[in-house]
Amino acid sequence: MVMTIVQIAGYFGLMTWLPSIMQARLHLGVGSSSLWMISTIIGMSLGMAVFGLLLDKFGPRLTFGIFLLMAAASVYLLLAAQNMQTLVLFGTVVGFFSNGMFGGYGAVISQLYPTEIRATANNIIMNVGRCIGGFSSVLIGVLLDHFSITIVILMLSILYIISFISMLSIKNLRTLK
Repeated sequence: MVMTIVQIAGYFGLMTWLPSIMQARLHLGVGSSSLWMISTIIGMSLGMAVFGLLLDKFGPRLTFGIFLLMAAASVYLLLAAQNMQTLVLFGTVVGFFSNGMFGGYGAVISQLYPTEIRATANNIIMNVGRCIGGFSSVLIGVLLDHFSITIVILMLSILYIISFISMLSIKNLRTLK
């Protein structure tokens, strides 16, 4: 559940607040912000496809580990964006790693639970993740009222590290068959 909470919190954190923040930081119009969002979504889609291939080849522990650590590091790229071109490039990379792993949760959850409760476990875990993770938009708004965007990015990065540690604690995580 911790991993799905982080996944949803990261998604909402990136897609709810960052467009307006980047518009203000880089003096972009709404149209330019839409281009950045599209590139981020394309990165997410590519990340999910690549994640699935890597999951089959290397197993869940290594694949989630790479994506979670790269997500924790790549969110800082958004602070380095200086113009629309770098924002589009960095947004694609951030989307690739921060949401690419979303496609693997169903497969991993399914392997962790017996067939009789697999669908229930999957629905409960994913929906609790959505419910709690969805509040990240509120938390980020509160943080932005009191702190800088750097602190918000740090929080997102820490969330991915927490998810990484949670993933390491799952004892039955093995190669998918």
